[in-house]
Amino acid sequence: MDLMIAGLEIFMAVGFIGFWIYFFIAENKKPDQREGYLEFERSFPLPDLGWAVPCLILGAIGLIMNEKFGVFFSIAGGSTMVFLGLLDISHNLQYGGYSGEKFEIILNLVVNLFCIIFGPIFMIYGWSNI
Repeated sequence: MDLMIAGLEIFMAVGFIGFWIYFFIAENKKPDQREGYLEFERSFPLPDLGWAVPCLILGAIGLIMNEKFGVFFSIAGGSTMVFLGLLDISHNLQYGGYSGEKFEIILNLVVNLFCIIFGPIFMIYGWSNI
């Protein structure tokens, strides 16, 4: 089970990185974005890439190596994902983030759902292995 959770953590970390590559290559340059969207999104690279991704990667490495720090960082990474996912959902519901281009809506929903589904899984798994 450790390897499956570790694989999911790596998948999520790569997903975060991929999203930000896409964002800065394409999304960030679209002039027709709804008001406030780019300002809101531009506040996420630091928490995503500076905390969530390192926690998920360290969690995965620790689980693979059967080290206790893997449990700690899995819980921290999962908690971070829940927070970021709920914050994004809250913003999208308040400011029309689930409207517009079909691809954008699907991308938003997938990212949000992955965060609020896998975040608790990582936390519960970590907690059950303390």
